[in-house]
Amino acid sequence: MAALWPPATLPGLHVDMGQWNTKAARWARFPTADYRCGRCGDIESASGDAVAAFVSTIHRIHRAACPSRA
Repeated sequence: MAALWPPATLPGLHVDMGQWNTKAARWARFPTADYRCGRCGDIESASGDAVAAFVSTIHRIHRAACPSRA
């Protein structure tokens, strides 16, 4: 397994769009997304079809549930 790209260890939303194999008509590498909170340090992730919904909602969902805001 390859090592993480250094900025991927920083807080924020990091998205890998994956790689589509056009000849085989399937994913060679599925899309993934990681959210790292800069306040509490929690990491949440999604992959495949769940990435689009995850990216559009994770900031709001985590902000509401972040333990550092209590």
